[in-house]
Amino acid sequence: MNNGFGDRERRTAVRIPLGSEAFIQPTPPHPPRKARCVDLSVDGMTLHTVYVPRPDEIFEVIVRPHDGPLAASPMHVRAQVRRCFPVNGSQIYEVGVKILEVLK
Repeated sequence: MNNGFGDRERRTAVRIPLGSEAFIQPTPPHPPRKARCVDLSVDGMTLHTVYVPRPDEIFEVIVRPHDGPLAASPMHVRAQVRRCFPVNGSQIYEVGVKILEVLK
C-alpha cells in the first residue's frame, strides 16, 4: 500500500550540485581520506568516497573550491554521518552527512 511518502523528497534544504574535491579526516589515528563533495546544502552534504564510516560517526570534512578567478577558501566543517550506501557497480560509497559546525 502506498502511503504517499515513498519517493517524496524529505529534505527541506535545497541541494546545490558541486563535484568538488574533498577530504574526510576521521578521528586519529586514522589518516585523511579522499572524497568528492557531490552536493551541498545549508545543513549537509553528500560525499563519494572509498571510506566506509561508522553509523553516526563524526569527522571533519574539508571541501576544496574549484580553481578559477572567483575561487574561495576551502570549507572546513565537522559533520555527522546520516547515511552510507554503495554506489552501483563500484567501490565508491555515497555518504550523506549533517553539518554540525563550520570550522573555517
